[in-house]
Amino acid sequence: MSKVLDAKVLAVYQVAPETYYMELEAPEIARLAVPGQFVHVRCSDAQDPLLRRPLSIHMVSRPKGVLALLFRVIGQGTELLAKRQPGDTVNLLGPLGKGFTLPLPGSRVAVVAGGIGAAPLVFLVQELANMKCQITVYLGAKDKKSILCDGQFTQMDAEVVIATDDGSMGFKGNVIDLMERHMDWRKTAMTYVCGPKPMMQRVAALLAAADVPGEVSLEEHMGCGVGACLSCAVKIAHHGQITNKRACADGPVFPSWQVVWD
Repeated sequence: MSKVLDAKVLAVYQVAPETYYMELEAPEIARLAVPGQFVHVRCSDAQDPLLRRPLSIHMVSRPKGVLALLFRVIGQGTELLAKRQPGDTVNLLGPLGKGFTLPLPGSRVAVVAGGIGAAPLVFLVQELANMKCQITVYLGAKDKKSILCDGQFTQMDAEVVIATDDGSMGFKGNVIDLMERHMDWRKTAMTYVCGPKPMMQRVAALLAAADVPGEVSLEEHMGCGVGACLSCAVKIAHHGQITNKRACADGPVFPSWQVVWD
């Protein structure tokens, strides 16, 4: 069951260009959250901006009752959020949405992240590491400064392979090119993906061609976050039928082969 609460800001700081880390005291949400879920954040105490912002849950410490967000400043709401200070409060609604399907303990898995898409995958890798899974993370960004969370993945004993568009770190090229050269993902029990939609579409095609199961976390505009406004409708194919699903309530995680990308 989701909660609405005022969470105390414990830390907030910039980690990359236009990208901020925020740590919040929210034991009720931290206790309930699973990887892939998100919180709907009220970015201001004023009426403007009116709508909350959906932000994926980046990390959780259940014993400490703490959750973390990793977000990119892309508008007024996130700009206001980045200016919060330790000791401030932020109103949260969550946890919301359907999370990732976890594999059997000890499974071999791949995690594919592009840019800020790494944000929800750290919480996922936390859980996978606790399950003693063998994890390979394919991490892509435009340049070295924009690579996110590589140290966190490494600390959790995941193998991390990096691609940058300009070649300033790791493989020169995008993460799709990297996967096509690094074939181990074909042997995995599950591949988890989050990032720009064109990247996820191409990874989904790779998975389908190799008959490898995968899940994608969609990043859609969400008005209400609870499935009432239908602003985040996405097309999903199931048993030969295409239906509209709500990314906030039916997702944001969907099987990669079910998403209609056009």
